Amino acid sequence: MTNPYLLDLPAVVSFSGGRTSGYMLRKILDAHGGQPEGMVVSFQNTGLEHAGTYEFVERIAKEWSVDIVWLEYDLDADNKPTHRIVTPSTASKNGEPYDRLISKKKMLSHPRARLCTGNLKIATLQSYLRTLPAFQDGWTNAVGLRADEP
Repeated sequence: MTNPYLLDLPAVVSFSGGRTSGYMLRKILDAHGGQPEGMVVSFQNTGLEHAGTYEFVERIAKEWSVDIVWLEYDLDADNKPTHRIVTPSTASKNGEPYDRLISKKKMLSHPRARLCTGNLKIATLQSYLRTLPAFQDGWTNAVGLRADEP
């Protein structure tokens, strides 16, 4: 049996900043002997994360020697969705990406319109990956879901 944490490259590990997501990342890094070329680890910031989440993401990057790309939802000059690369010190901490999304969509997220996940997380990551030459023909995406998540 092959190791399920040994990903085909290019690959992206969507790191939420939570403990179970951290567990998944650790298992993937161990399977690869560290972060290989062609593997992006990303954290999509909504600007509404708990302060402890930001600290945990920074701690993981430092202690595990992993390059974590911090991304945020943004709008370009034509008011079209795009991404912004930020750092822990420049990351939004007051909901700015979420506010941009609400202004763009003219509605709030709710169970039937999961604007947050689809736009602030998935579309933002896809926007970034499409700028990387190695990811032009597709990629493997590792996403951890807790057993209690719908």
